[in-house]
Amino acid sequence: MIKYNVRSRQLIDIVGDIKRSQLILSPYFQRNLVWRQVHKQDFIKTILLGYPFPQIFLAKGGIDADAMTSTSLIVDGQQRMKSIIEFIDGGFEVDGKYYVNLSKDEKDELLTYEIAIIELQMESDDPQIKEVFKRLNRTFYSLTNIERLSTEYAPSELMLVAKVLTQEIELKLPRNDHTLDPNIPESFIHWGIKKKVESFNKLILESTIFTNYEISRKVHLMVVLNILATIERGFFNRNIPSTMLEEYSEIFTDKDLIMENLEKSAKLYLDMHLPKESYWYNKANFFSILIYIYNNYDELVSSSTPKFMKEKLLQFEKDLPPQYQLAAKEAVNNKKERQLRNKYLDELFLHPSPAKVVTTQINIF
Repeated sequence: MIKYNVRSRQLIDIVGDIKRSQLILSPYFQRNLVWRQVHKQDFIKTILLGYPFPQIFLAKGGIDADAMTSTSLIVDGQQRMKSIIEFIDGGFEVDGKYYVNLSKDEKDELLTYEIAIIELQMESDDPQIKEVFKRLNRTFYSLTNIERLSTEYAPSELMLVAKVLTQEIELKLPRNDHTLDPNIPESFIHWGIKKKVESFNKLILESTIFTNYEISRKVHLMVVLNILATIERGFFNRNIPSTMLEEYSEIFTDKDLIMENLEKSAKLYLDMHLPKESYWYNKANFFSILIYIYNNYDELVSSSTPKFMKEKLLQFEKDLPPQYQLAAKEAVNNKKERQLRNKYLDELFLHPSPAKVVTTQINIF
């Protein structure tokens, strides 16, 4: 049985604690922010109208005996508090008014708004805290499958490698805050800090493969987990099974070699300089091309150039075979569709089928 205390605090006090880093807004088990502008505005309007909203859940963070301060962590309520701070800092308007444009009375009412707080009597490194978080988030913006996996299998080395590749984790020492999962081995932190995957990070985060909203919901993390699983096991149906995250919970033996080769493959992908809105930045195509480059890197770089590969892809796009087009549009995560896309890419780049090779017959008289 988890014990807790219930009380209320004024909005100004909670905001002050966040700004003084005494209340951790984004602890390690939290998901990314997913509220859109309209939801933030509607939430702030709820406060301005004096209506109540659900409780904020906090857990104990720790005590700094020298500074005579204590910290707490937000278990549920991150997006609400983030929206409040963003509004106060001038990030958006509500009904045509920014915070600075509110009257003194309106500001006073906002800052003295009473927020219901539930203080959980549990420490930030308590294993139960992740389960509490998951159960509290069965709401309109409920956790997606990858958000649940990301939390449940956070210490799995396979998950950690995927998070390094997608910048879903900030590794730093010493652990002087609560944004880093205390269950992550220190040896992995040392390893991850040394790894440089600039090209892969750039391909994932700066191209048009994933929207900002998809990144906020960790869609890119799921795709990268599927890439890692495919490299290890070959093509499979749907998404990475949780059993594989369990299997690689302690050690992901090939992580150094795989990360090195993924970085080289991503650089080759980027060096093609495909148009920003290219068909080849579709998620299914990205998955297939990256896997193909990874599996055939040496042969590709010895027989072709990024420019030539780009020309091949753009030409292929102009006259897409119906089978490929369908396999990149429907049931894209099925094993059959993944294999089919790979087959077409293989014929395009390295091993054209005899029927597609144009030959010229020379008659000698």
